[in-house]
Amino acid sequence: MKFWKIILSAVLAISLFGCAGKYQEPQDYNTALTGLTKEQVKQSILAAATKGQRAFGSWNMHAINKNTIEASLYNRGYNVTVNIIYSEKGYTIKYASTSENLKGPNGKVHRNYQRWVANLDQKIQQNAFMQKQ
Repeated sequence: MKFWKIILSAVLAISLFGCAGKYQEPQDYNTALTGLTKEQVKQSILAAATKGQRAFGSWNMHAINKNTIEASLYNRGYNVTVNIIYSEKGYTIKYASTSENLKGPNGKVHRNYQRWVANLDQKIQQNAFMQKQ
């Protein structure tokens, strides 16, 4: 009998942990950069749309104004849009919108949003590092 209680408890715990965290608050990414001009930071951001692995989709970017770039990702029926505010000191990636199939309760978004934006942030940082070389 004790064996079945342990098994049942384990199954219940796994099912609860499996459901937790599917939707999260949209996260902003603030990245400080040094030793680059504002134009180099802009080029690092724009290059992230075209360089590297495209396994998770491709980002389309266009400048909204002299300090902000809008980036949109279209991936197998999912849409994500972020605004990237930049200066010579760094950049901030801010949530703008997602498609309905990524929205969760209370303004939360699917965890794939976080992964895609984190990948974008890493690509921008790599490009910025290459600009310094």
